[in-house]
Amino acid sequence: MYRNVTWLCCLCSVFFMPFAHAQADSDMQASEVFCQSWFGQNAGLTPLPLANTNVTLQEVSLGGQTSGWLFRTDQVPPVCKGKRGQIAVLVAVGTDARIKGLTVLAHKEDPRYFRRLKAAFFEQFRDRRVDGTSATFEAVTQATFSSGAIIRDVTEGMKTVLAQPEIATKLTSDKKGG
Repeated sequence: MYRNVTWLCCLCSVFFMPFAHAQADSDMQASEVFCQSWFGQNAGLTPLPLANTNVTLQEVSLGGQTSGWLFRTDQVPPVCKGKRGQIAVLVAVGTDARIKGLTVLAHKEDPRYFRRLKAAFFEQFRDRRVDGTSATFEAVTQATFSSGAIIRDVTEGMKTVLAQPEIATKLTSDKKGG
């Protein structure tokens, strides 16, 4: 029995490993494309290891200086779910604690309702701070679960990210300004 289980595990890892690498490559390419559209063509990404946490972040730099960070809401606590499951949103935040942009990478929501989330819904996040202040966002009627999940994902994820010591020390004084 042990040999059968071991053989099955080896077979599964050989079969599924290319898909895992392809997904990781696809995620990295998406991160790079969106990073450059939000921060500029010369923006570079570096994985940021955080002490004592499993939060996954990427630091954005321009000319050797930190310009902000990218994170996926499905990789930063807390878990916020829509009607059918977690929605993965890629979020860019600048050193001024303002959202540079966001985009949905994956979801399992009902397409009929999810299509109601138009560009205006996502634009309301741009240049807004979500650092413990009272930022409010408008949900979309007839896509309430999905839009509410995205709002919670982004706002709660931002609070988690900005609270990390590695991030908090690099925030600019503009964060306090308004």
